Amino acid sequence: MGYKKLSSEQELQLIKEYKSGISVTSLCEKYGFATKKSITDKIKKYYPEQYKLIVNEAHRNRKSYSFRLDTIDSEFDAYYLGLMLTDGYVTVKHDIGIDLIDEDCIQFLSKSIGKNYAKYNKLYSSEYDGKIISQKHPKYRLLLNDQDLEKDLARFGVVPNKTKTLTAISLLKEEEKFIPYIIRGIIDGDGTVNPTTYGAPQFRIVTYTEDFAQWIKYVLEEKMFMSDIHIRYKNPLYEIGSAEKTNLLKLIALSYNKPFGMNRKYNELRETFRDYNKNFFD
Repeated sequence: MGYKKLSSEQELQLIKEYKSGISVTSLCEKYGFATKKSITDKIKKYYPEQYKLIVNEAHRNRKSYSFRLDTIDSEFDAYYLGLMLTDGYVTVKHDIGIDLIDEDCIQFLSKSIGKNYAKYNKLYSSEYDGKIISQKHPKYRLLLNDQDLEKDLARFGVVPNKTKTLTAISLLKEEEKFIPYIIRGIIDGDGTVNPTTYGAPQFRIVTYTEDFAQWIKYVLEEKMFMSDIHIRYKNPLYEIGSAEKTNLLKLIALSYNKPFGMNRKYNELRETFRDYNKNFFD
């Protein structure tokens, strides 16, 4: 498709339609353009000072979803934040993403937010019997591009390259009641649930930053009524967790009290605890 010269009236109509939220693909087909640049060049031509405002307005109008985290006011908000603190990422291009091997969790996020997710194959390599074996395994990605949501997440320390900058999370008083589901998201993101060497169930969370590790310990003990939560430094990670029976019970009662999000860790926690305490669950 070649370049098509438009009249001034047509160019202004194109900009109007772009601002309204009509997809770039549809506009390129309608006006005979090959790339998005042909459209944005028209905006710069007529509205050089308002270019960014117009692009942002068009983006908002094209969104098929409406999701903000200016206030954590639901279990879902808290869970999503927990995942973003661990497995999530923000790029300098304002992409906000979560990539997981658990399709059920990504489906849950996708349906709740109203944004489609994508499947792709990731190459994993391992050594076996002196040979490097490479295999592809499916992963699932939910990607948003929303500068308002990006600003919301920044309040909690979810920013580009956050891995080694996370610190204590500052919550509003009314947000604190959702801490158990923030913890659930954190465990589903960067936590494990498995037996100890002597068979007792345990949960563990890993992070690169001591401040974030101390915050997790604080909320587990002070807000979720656990005791003797340990932090161990295993270079380069801090590991937070417990194998105390009462702590596991509180985690189940407060955070993993129903199927929600990632079923794998929900089932692992309850089944591991059930195996270790058969009489309790009989």
